[in-house]
Amino acid sequence: MKIVLEEASQDRNNNLNILRFIAAVMVVFCHAYPISIGGEGIDALGDLTNGQIHFGSLAVCIFFFFSGFFLNRSVNRGYGAYRYFKARCIRIFPCLIVVVFACTFVLGSFVTSCRRTEYFTNVQTYEYLLNGILILRHNLPGVFEGNAYNATVNGSLWTLPVEFLCYIGCYFFWRIGLSKKRVMGYTIPFFVLGYVVMYIILAKNTLLQSALRPCGMFYCGMLFDTYRSRIHINASYVLVCIVGLIVSAYLEILEFGTILFLPYILTYIVFGTKKKLYWFGAKHEISYGMYLCAWPVQQTVVMLFGGNMDPVINFLISMPVIMAIGCLLNVIIEKRIIRFMESKK
Repeated sequence: MKIVLEEASQDRNNNLNILRFIAAVMVVFCHAYPISIGGEGIDALGDLTNGQIHFGSLAVCIFFFFSGFFLNRSVNRGYGAYRYFKARCIRIFPCLIVVVFACTFVLGSFVTSCRRTEYFTNVQTYEYLLNGILILRHNLPGVFEGNAYNATVNGSLWTLPVEFLCYIGCYFFWRIGLSKKRVMGYTIPFFVLGYVVMYIILAKNTLLQSALRPCGMFYCGMLFDTYRSRIHINASYVLVCIVGLIVSAYLEILEFGTILFLPYILTYIVFGTKKKLYWFGAKHEISYGMYLCAWPVQQTVVMLFGGNMDPVINFLISMPVIMAIGCLLNVIIEKRIIRFMESKK
């Protein structure tokens, strides 16, 4: 039986929280390889696809697609810029700022190879705080310098400025009327052309090029929400998309195959299954907190093991700590901020 996406996505009876949690776990597993054994480390999915996609980049696709899906619906309620961006800032910044401060003044001060006075008088220490406002700074003085990968304190933070730019783009689309049903379909050719052109232009800048796929998935999320009344969720379509991904990987065009086929598969996983684990994460949604703290926890574990170690061991040791910190961030920061903001209404 075919299900219309609009009907399936109208309440919280879905698998979104558990998929987000799995995505956060995939990020930890993916990062365990380069962090533990160096930049040449690659997870099983990356090895299978000849580096076209890793578990971490797949997880980022998941986060960005559903971010675009739900934010498009949010902005189209017409609450205005202040309310829209206020909600986005409440989501991103409180936990981010706490993690950045904790890395700077707690973790960094304990694990640095510098003297404490030297660490706290070094301008680089305070420049790291710029991460709290999405200005990326990767290193702290003397921190993780002997580790296998490099001295990057929290390599996961690169996605947050990209995500915030997507928030701005989503609002811009709504503001000028591009996210309306009768209009958004006409943006697809421009998106496809722009995506291909930018991919070619950024061929020599892999860092910027890596930001294209998350942005593309965010756009697809917006598109799916806009046309949710016309999208039918069916298992047979999912099989076609899976075959499409496999063929794309074989032809080494998975960069484009991901944008074309993955959104429908994710939509089915979250909204189309008969049994849904809607209760998972209902009280504590910890995926964002896990994402923020995972890298520095994994770097610390590697440091304690002498600078390099087995990636699977790193993953197994780090996961309980990461989940515990993610839960603490949710309970102490996220929920309290939300309750405080609701009390001010």
